[in-house]
Amino acid sequence: MTADATDRSLYPHWTTEKIRFADLDTLGHLNNCAFAVYCESGRVEFLEDLHANALRGGAEINWVIVNLAIDFRAQGHYPGTCDIGTRVMRVGGKSVTLGQALFVGDTCIATATNVVVLSDLRAGKAVELPEALRARLAELTGGGVPA
Repeated sequence: MTADATDRSLYPHWTTEKIRFADLDTLGHLNNCAFAVYCESGRVEFLEDLHANALRGGAEINWVIVNLAIDFRAQGHYPGTCDIGTRVMRVGGKSVTLGQALFVGDTCIATATNVVVLSDLRAGKAVELPEALRARLAELTGGGVPA
């Protein structure tokens, strides 16, 4: 059975973003681009809090997002805040799949799946996840269900 991706309890890490007036579209609700920015904020803060950047293997090795899929579930409006929950869904040899849910109050306004890889920025190619990083991420896959 697949878990409900809108269940707050699935997400061990939380980031809160202020909804800015600039995040709105001409209809007065959150623009689709704002959802991607909120996902980025949650993803980056999650990796920083995990100390994943210290384990990644040097300044020339960095995270690159290769896929972001967002399911829009409800509208969001200004003013307010957006809570971004993040979890590890899968750890591969070169990639990590993160699941996210965006909440305004008690309403889940979107769920997302992100795939990130470590990339050698000079060579422009994905590299294997260092074992210490893979182990740390694997500890967090508890509820690795699709978003």
